[in-house]
Amino acid sequence: MKLRLLFSILLFSVISFAQNGTVSGVILDKEMNNEPLPFANVMIKGSPQGTTTDENGKYSLTLKPGNYTIIFGYLGYENKEIAFSLKANEKKIINHTLEASGVQLKDIEIVQTILKEKESVLLQEQQKAVEFKQAIGAQELSRKGVSNAEAAVTKTSGVTKQQGVKNVIVRGLGDRYNSTSLNGLALPSDDPEYKNISLDFFGSELIQNVSINKTFSSNFLGDVGGANIDITSKELGKDKEIDINFSNGINTQTLGENFKLIDGTNWFGTQRTKNTISSITVYDFKNNLKPNEQNLQINNGFSISGGRKFNIGKGKLSLFLVGSLDNNYLYTEGNIKQTNSLGQVYLNQNFNKYNYNVSQLVMNNMKYKFGDGNSIALNNILIHNNNQSYGDYFGENNPEQTGDLELLVRQQVNDNLLFVNQLIGDFKLSEKIKYHIGLAFNTVTGNEPDRRSNNYLFRDGFFAPQTNSAGENERFYSNLKEKDYVANSFFTYDFGGENKTRIFELGGDVRYTKRDFQSIIFNHDFSTRTEIDVNNPDLIFNQASLDNGIFELETGRGTASNPRVFDPFTYNAVRFIGAGYGKYTHSFNENLVALVGLRGEFAFQEAKYDTNISNSATNGKANLEDLYLLPSLSLKYNFNENSILRFSSSKTYTYPQFKEIAPFKYQDVSFSSQGNPDLEPSENYNFDLKYERFFGNGELFSITGFGKQILNPIARSEIPSGGNTLTYLNIGERANVFGIELELRKNIINGQENETNKNLLSFGLNASYLFSEVNLDRNSVAQFTKKTSELEGATPLLINSDLTYTRKFKNESSLTSTLILNYFSDRVYSIGTRGFENIIEKSIPTLDFVAKLNLNKNYSLSLKGQNLLNPDFQLSRDGANNGENVVLRDFKRGVNLSLGFGISF
Repeated sequence: MKLRLLFSILLFSVISFAQNGTVSGVILDKEMNNEPLPFANVMIKGSPQGTTTDENGKYSLTLKPGNYTIIFGYLGYENKEIAFSLKANEKKIINHTLEASGVQLKDIEIVQTILKEKESVLLQEQQKAVEFKQAIGAQELSRKGVSNAEAAVTKTSGVTKQQGVKNVIVRGLGDRYNSTSLNGLALPSDDPEYKNISLDFFGSELIQNVSINKTFSSNFLGDVGGANIDITSKELGKDKEIDINFSNGINTQTLGENFKLIDGTNWFGTQRTKNTISSITVYDFKNNLKPNEQNLQINNGFSISGGRKFNIGKGKLSLFLVGSLDNNYLYTEGNIKQTNSLGQVYLNQNFNKYNYNVSQLVMNNMKYKFGDGNSIALNNILIHNNNQSYGDYFGENNPEQTGDLELLVRQQVNDNLLFVNQLIGDFKLSEKIKYHIGLAFNTVTGNEPDRRSNNYLFRDGFFAPQTNSAGENERFYSNLKEKDYVANSFFTYDFGGENKTRIFELGGDVRYTKRDFQSIIFNHDFSTRTEIDVNNPDLIFNQASLDNGIFELETGRGTASNPRVFDPFTYNAVRFIGAGYGKYTHSFNENLVALVGLRGEFAFQEAKYDTNISNSATNGKANLEDLYLLPSLSLKYNFNENSILRFSSSKTYTYPQFKEIAPFKYQDVSFSSQGNPDLEPSENYNFDLKYERFFGNGELFSITGFGKQILNPIARSEIPSGGNTLTYLNIGERANVFGIELELRKNIINGQENETNKNLLSFGLNASYLFSEVNLDRNSVAQFTKKTSELEGATPLLINSDLTYTRKFKNESSLTSTLILNYFSDRVYSIGTRGFENIIEKSIPTLDFVAKLNLNKNYSLSLKGQNLLNPDFQLSRDGANNGENVVLRDFKRGVNLSLGFGISF
């Protein structure tokens, strides 16, 4: 009886299921030229049944026979209701094209966004993804007045920037532990001191969005412990468009200053770069030591972008071009100090520093879309960045000679050129199989031409160059050339059925990088004190003084008696990475999804060097070779569609960089640094647990707990030698990092769509608390002061917050105003050695204001105020002077104000 009952129930269920029908179709986006609209909402009116479109805009629902009304919706778009009837076993197709709502359409036309630039779209992608995702798009960049990728990522939780350091710190881990890519393809560095390229090269005019991937996935290169930062370049959104933007601005403490500019440079950022000295008896330097001067410093910005789409064959070709030029001036004045091992201050100098930066950018994006989901893209980006700084430092610099003062004048130019070439293809081989391939060839040139450092002693009432210390008066030339070849490729196979996720990805990466670096140093050896006019030092530094024996000219290798006197110092390095990986995504039920990945990666690195601290006339060599197996796991559990719990764990590694293993000595104002050929790689173990709650309309609450353990960590440390020398060491057995991140996005006022004058007020907050501890190696050559320390650059408390008010008017105009607050607490700048406590970067708040008035859909005005609080930037050595703190560096940066005008048509 029970068996017959069970059989009857099963038979009834099968019959009932067989009588169900399906409704399916494709949702298109009118604003994007009828391209598929992913993540659109599809609901059955009066029913809990619903779904969202996939990445190709497709949806499917299974329903019982009957009469229904289907609702298509998307944030910022007009909802559409369509009534239909469904018969047993019927397969009904309902396609629709959504268009932006009246108010939102104006916003789209004004800010020139495309799909993945919108905050709401990026949030929906974050919500749907199995892995951890966080991104900031062009819409949010515009709202917050963000000018480049570096400023963009520092607006996200757990990301900050350290003064004097070019790149960002993620969860307490600096440049060494992060990686940077463009459109998913790795980018090289422009600077031998760093692993990653400077993010401020990438202006907002070429950014569609910036993703900050703080958890490892097997499709990333394994040399990452903090985050992978991936920049997606802009594509053309409409059939045709042109945007032109101008801006002018000032810095409040720079505007009227008698500004000093380095001789041999110019406003556009080109300069005389070649070393022309071929004999140490001929003084043939082309640039003067005396600077040029000007009295009015106006910051300028100009950008133009535009493109058009063309129908070619059965596909569509989009062409998008961007060009920009930006320049800015900054004058700072402050004080630097240093103490000896007894805590006595021996360096106490006031400084004036004049910094001019100019950059140009040209980008080409060509993309051809054809068939069903096929595309080929060609990206070319040329970035030129030129930074010129002139600084004078005057005061005490010798505790043994009371009454003596010193003046250091340092003139430095860093000229970098990056050329990126990418070819990216995406192909839909069948309904279930897709293929991706990316190829890149990148070149970097980094020049530091004719750096001039002169040290003058003030004694007996006059200045004179330092005697018997040739390196105190130096001219330095260096050149870096790098070629970087990158390729990645993968297949995805989707064999899941209805309401099931079964996706397998198989791929691999290859990267080959070759760097050639060389430098030559010219020193001036004064045997007797010679009075000099510090305002016109070229009266002494000339051919006549060389002929008369006032000084002798040497190179870094010595005098003419050395047959290699003109041989440059060099290091030549190569790195090869080859990897294969597999990823599998599996949904156990409608709530639980897992992604498992495994990556095998072979890494080889070698640096040959012949440098200013080599012990042999022949090249030295440092090399590493390792094979890594890097597992990763991501779990996603949906309590419901809008309430999500995520977990991630992984293993990665950290390789020393070229500069860190090549023992080349680089001299800065108050310290020198050199590489360590004995460095070993680190291994990183990473864990994350995150809860997200999505409320719709761009609202979000999330909290993340994370932990990292780094074995054999690498850090920059001081070594016990003269000249405050820094090097790179494996500083201990392990480092531990634990933290909590919080993010909140809330609409305080959200006016009705049918209001004539719509008011919106939104609030954003992200904050992080970080605990870090390094077990320091007590037997290290660095002679660490303590057994443990916080990580260098780790910020215990970090807060980013913004408040945005928008008013939209009926005549296609709108006003958007945003107030942005950032704060970081005290953090370690360098780890204490030889009895010294750590050097601390003191906490500061920064406040920015951005307002944009869209007069209509074609014209806009903008006003920016940055660093409005103008806080003191300070470095302090704890307990240096009888237990009291000594401020080692103190300066202000001034307030930046700018006014911009934009045209769109």
